[in-house]
Amino acid sequence: MSYADIEKEFAFELYPKRDITLVRGQGATVWDDAGKSYIDCTAGVGVANVGHANPQVAKAISDQAETLITCAGIFYNDTRARLLEKLVSIAPSGLTRAFL
Repeated sequence: MSYADIEKEFAFELYPKRDITLVRGQGATVWDDAGKSYIDCTAGVGVANVGHANPQVAKAISDQAETLITCAGIFYNDTRARLLEKLVSIAPSGLTRAFL
């Protein structure tokens, strides 16, 4: 069974999919399961800013995962607090809150 077949069987389809199975990325390039490369023109917010497999981002994620992977919004959190403070400090004047 292909990855596409598995997704078709077990996932709720939110939108039509292209007949491509992406398996890895580096910077602005992604590769399918046949090894063909593409320029990623559909990347999500994070990837659009820093690229796929960015070493600095991967290290930061790894470092954080060794401490705490997730924290529900019903608790305060040190890392989230620092990120919120940083976001507001670089936001345009008048924007004093952020939603994560």
